[in-house]
Amino acid sequence: MIPYLLFPLLIFFSASLGVIISPLWGSAPFVLILVIIPIIDSLLPKMQNPEKNLKNGVTFDLTLILVFPFIVMLFFSGMWVASETNSMLGAGFLGASIGMATGSVGLPAAHELIHRTGKIFQSIGLLTLLFCFYGHFRIEHIHGHHSKVATVSDPATARLGENVYIFLIRCVTKGWWSAWKIEKRLIERKEQPLFSYKNRMILYFFLQLILLISTWFFCDVKGLIFLTTHTVVAILLLEIVEYIQHYGLQRLKTDQAEIEPYNKKHAWDCRHCATNWSTFNLGLHSDHHSKPGKRFPLLSNQAPQNEMPFSYPIMILLALVPPIWFKIMNHRIKNKIIPSY
Repeated sequence: MIPYLLFPLLIFFSASLGVIISPLWGSAPFVLILVIIPIIDSLLPKMQNPEKNLKNGVTFDLTLILVFPFIVMLFFSGMWVASETNSMLGAGFLGASIGMATGSVGLPAAHELIHRTGKIFQSIGLLTLLFCFYGHFRIEHIHGHHSKVATVSDPATARLGENVYIFLIRCVTKGWWSAWKIEKRLIERKEQPLFSYKNRMILYFFLQLILLISTWFFCDVKGLIFLTTHTVVAILLLEIVEYIQHYGLQRLKTDQAEIEPYNKKHAWDCRHCATNWSTFNLGLHSDHHSKPGKRFPLLSNQAPQNEMPFSYPIMILLALVPPIWFKIMNHRIKNKIIPSY
């Protein structure tokens, strides 16, 4: 349990340096996440515990819940410092710095929490998403991505040969539209009015609008700059990770013209220790899709069918340079099939 507490706290501490010392120290989480954690990953052996040895307990839940108050403290203290700084560039850089902590720790924690059954867990996960103006992710991810993963209907599955920049545009826009259609279908099934507070898409929109207006009212332009860079960086981290988790993998049609069921070959795993300690085992992705409600400490870390060659931070950087990404990843995809999109 200790590593799952220690590594998120290290990231939060690094992000707090920009608040405590000066916005220039906002580079600290970038260095920690993109340089130091990959070095630790390379020095430690990959996870490979037999499933019978995996344990869960209330202490693991506490590590998840503790993430939210740290996100809140960093967010509002960072916004206040940003509003007081003399530089709009400094305000933006501070927002990006704290966005790194939110995107690398907060959103993985939110992802775990929205899969839980308890309302308290789900609410904490949702509130974290709302700080990033991404409340609709709760709807699309649970009801859309998990049923359509590794198919052309899934906005969050990267297609073979698709670069990360095209993917981000498609994923973000179509992900929102997919969430709206899902919510509309659920509301119609309950025979409730579409345009009401019971429509979660509308509810999330107004909650996020309140955050936006409050930021403008209390922190003026610099607060908005902070909010914008925080949101953009956090969302980019979340969606680039989605890009690398399913890149080029596709569920094929069976002889009966149906899509084959999901199995563990339809996700890329990452078993590097520091990466998973920081993200609550987000890298053990194939088992998560097999059993979405499975608690993160119990996710299988046995050698998967598809494994990333490097840890998440390195894979994220590689994805930003498409020619290098394609050269490293495309030949790893067996039975390549480029569908007609």
